[in-house]
Amino acid sequence: MTKDLPITLTIAGSDSGGGAGVQADLKTFSSLASFGTTVFTCLTAQNPDGVSGIFEISPDFVSAQLKAVAGYFPIKAAKTGMLYSAEIIKTVAEFFYENPDIQLVLDPVMVATSGAKLLKDDAILSLTNDLIPLAKLITPNLDEASLLLGEKIHQYDQLVPMAEKLFQKYNVPILLKGGHLPNATEATDVLFDGKSSYLFSKPFLKGKNTHGTGCTYSAAITSFLAHGKNLPEAVGSAKEYLHLTLEDEIKTGPINHLNHFPEPTN
Repeated sequence: MTKDLPITLTIAGSDSGGGAGVQADLKTFSSLASFGTTVFTCLTAQNPDGVSGIFEISPDFVSAQLKAVAGYFPIKAAKTGMLYSAEIIKTVAEFFYENPDIQLVLDPVMVATSGAKLLKDDAILSLTNDLIPLAKLITPNLDEASLLLGEKIHQYDQLVPMAEKLFQKYNVPILLKGGHLPNATEATDVLFDGKSSYLFSKPFLKGKNTHGTGCTYSAAITSFLAHGKNLPEAVGSAKEYLHLTLEDEIKTGPINHLNHFPEPTN
């Protein structure tokens, strides 16, 4: 029996350690029954301890990958991760300008968990001016939201007003991820779509390796959008999935990693 899987696309960097980037996106797409396609923007030499090297793919080759994939597959939804340079961002923005029916989840990857910079300084302006206006959703963590807003976010009661401020600035739905709040007992994220705020909370899981959580979350949202869920439904389902991947972690050597094929709890 032939299965009809929706087509998803990740435009991101490679993580040679397998925990984040395109590798995490593909695992998530497969786990959530979408067929993942890829466009690589960078190759990284990295493991969970850090990034030791970045090789940037030329914008022309990024464009060639986009044309090859979109010219063959009926892509339902896409996500971006590490885009690295202004030139790559402009190339990707041109693609989505020409393909407005593809739902875009933009994960504004700027700095790795290890502290390595994953976005050049001169690329931030291109990200905000060229690509963000074409997105269906932006998924910043607290540090990324602070950079996009020019304002620090450091307490729970800032989440809703800051999500609203981000929407007012960029006119795109915002999923503000509050998992990095200090001393939090709940990992709470706020979705603001321009009309309503939605809160998604799960108990904060201490002592977990969070490498790749942002990639996995945005890839899960992308998959659920490709399956036809609306934005709040897609975010809620993705939050559940991410929590399961953290709860049901797997041993991969010195540390544990997210389990992209978790066992359901019920």
